[in-house]
Amino acid sequence: MINTPFRLGALFAMLLLLVYFGFHTVSPDIRQASESRDGKLEITGFENIERTVFQKLNANQKAELEQLNKQLGASANQTEKLDILKKISGFWYDLNEFSLAGSYAQKVAVLEKTDTAWQIAGTTFLYGLEGDSDLKTKQFCQQSALHCLEQAISIKPDEPAYQIYQAMAYVKLPGEEPMKGIKMLLSLESKFPDYDPLQLQLVELGMQTGQFEKAKSRLEKVLAKTPDHPKANCLMIAVLQQLQQIELIDKYKIYCK
Repeated sequence: MINTPFRLGALFAMLLLLVYFGFHTVSPDIRQASESRDGKLEITGFENIERTVFQKLNANQKAELEQLNKQLGASANQTEKLDILKKISGFWYDLNEFSLAGSYAQKVAVLEKTDTAWQIAGTTFLYGLEGDSDLKTKQFCQQSALHCLEQAISIKPDEPAYQIYQAMAYVKLPGEEPMKGIKMLLSLESKFPDYDPLQLQLVELGMQTGQFEKAKSRLEKVLAKTPDHPKANCLMIAVLQQLQQIELIDKYKIYCK
């Protein structure tokens, strides 16, 4: 499903994760956006991706997309243009073509100039790192996601979710610094120790590397504050199953939904 270079990179990162979670690190600073929020990100490949994917559409899909593009060209004002761009993004999203869905969501963000719009574009690109597309497309999605999330962070720097998404762009596609994303997440933990989504993300990564005792410890802290947290309860069940502590599972089943 995933090409060999990506599989090897992910395997290498997984092995490093296994070692890394047992140590403390110095927290690196998260880079702030250095480009104008309205600036166009210079990434080659969008047109090639769109051209290639378009050829795979059936006749009805091509007709629908062509109609949307006609409407976009005829849009009389920014409100109409935004509406059509969102529809085109949704068209590609429904087809799991996240590189294109993200690209049109990015066009929306450039016009709307809000952190939420940039976050939507960034997280849409993140989905493109999870599929079976080729490595170049994944690299396009990663670079685009990082750019969009940097813009969201520059508008709202105290929102931890945007910084988690940014770190996950590196976790999902390890490069020359395979531990960069993990270091960013652990750095965020020192800044937002009580932010449950971050704790649950670290739990999931810990489970992927067999760190079930540490995952259990994190979950216990979350559930001590929020006993009815659905995801935390479901993760706890999975962790206890791996630890063969089946007798403890029943108390978590009530809230696992």
